[in-house]
Amino acid sequence: MNTTENDNDLEPVTATERPEATQTARATVRALMRPKGMSLLEIMVVITPIGLVAAAVSVAVMNQLEKGEMDTARNQAFEISKSLELYKLQNGSFPSTAQGLAVLASPPKGKPIMERVPQDPWGEEYIYVIPGQKNSGKFDVRSKGPDRSEGTEDDVGNWPEE
Repeated sequence: MNTTENDNDLEPVTATERPEATQTARATVRALMRPKGMSLLEIMVVITPIGLVAAAVSVAVMNQLEKGEMDTARNQAFEISKSLELYKLQNGSFPSTAQGLAVLASPPKGKPIMERVPQDPWGEEYIYVIPGQKNSGKFDVRSKGPDRSEGTEDDVGNWPEE
């Protein structure tokens, strides 16, 4: 026979001779047997902060939306006020409360000052009152605000913000 070692002549390696190989094999087996995926608790730990951040952002956005609508209504009330000042220059006086804001789009004489009188951001007509309650000696142009009820604290008009 040949002097080289034959595969049949090799003795098996025992765990006591190479303990690191056994530990590596056990770790590999444990890793393969470990369940795949995530537990419900792990999913909840990830989803909960995401939900909290989303809720905080949506509240902030809604507050900004309402503030934007209030600012728009105030700006429109001031623009209508400027149109009423032009009406006075053309006609000698402000329109009466009974005539309302419609005279800005169809005046009794001369050409219209506004193409149309805008509605407030909530789809309601602006209210015109002369003499004004907030602007004494002049007139008030106001919106009922988001609650659509006249005379409440969220009314917006051609007076300085309170």
